Amino acid sequence: MQGKGSTVFRLFTSITLLGLLGFGNALAQESTGTRIRRVGDSPPAEATVTVNEQFLNSFLTAIFDNLSEPAMPLTIGGASSTAQCASEIRLKRETGGVRTAVHFEAGRIVGPLAFAGAYSSTLMGCIEFSGWADSEVKLEFDGARRAVLARFQLRDIHLNNTPAVLNGPLLNMVQDAIDRRYNPVELFTLEQLSTRVNVQPAGGALRLQATNVRPEITPSALTLHITYEFVRG
Repeated sequence: MQGKGSTVFRLFTSITLLGLLGFGNALAQESTGTRIRRVGDSPPAEATVTVNEQFLNSFLTAIFDNLSEPAMPLTIGGASSTAQCASEIRLKRETGGVRTAVHFEAGRIVGPLAFAGAYSSTLMGCIEFSGWADSEVKLEFDGARRAVLARFQLRDIHLNNTPAVLNGPLLNMVQDAIDRRYNPVELFTLEQLSTRVNVQPAGGALRLQATNVRPEITPSALTLHITYEFVRG
């Protein structure tokens, strides 16, 4: 997402710069005090960045093509890891014909999460499992951290060739592993959404300082409403 956002912001700042150049001569004739007052009196501005399902699913595909499968240890419920049986869960591109993906649905980000792993128990031995889980991603802006956060929540687990009695314990273990190791995921900070634009005809530069982000999930896309302040710098 950050790569997409960076491209959008470069385009946004380029358009802004072209507009400023069109008024370069008029700006050059104003006093420094007038220019500073106009910048300070400007109301907050808002920019939007929109990401569709295809982009997010392409990003997931790139993770599996270029990086290792994300893995999380399972450590509750008597689980223990050995050389022969590592108690862990690995996210998979696909298992049993179900592919990891995201969808926009009724103001939510949902989708199947494919996985495989093993559970080593002193009572039951090494239990290998695979399947998929209904998942939901919730987004929020954290003012204290000045960042947009994502929290992953799992719903029903669908196991392949594993006793149904393990569904509940595995759901708890997997969700606990995600909460302790990953949740919340920091997607990006206000600093990463800010930029600086040189306006040479006006004899200075403006900093586009992001101050707030409001995520909005529509039936077809994720839209980030970003509030900006323009300050000299």
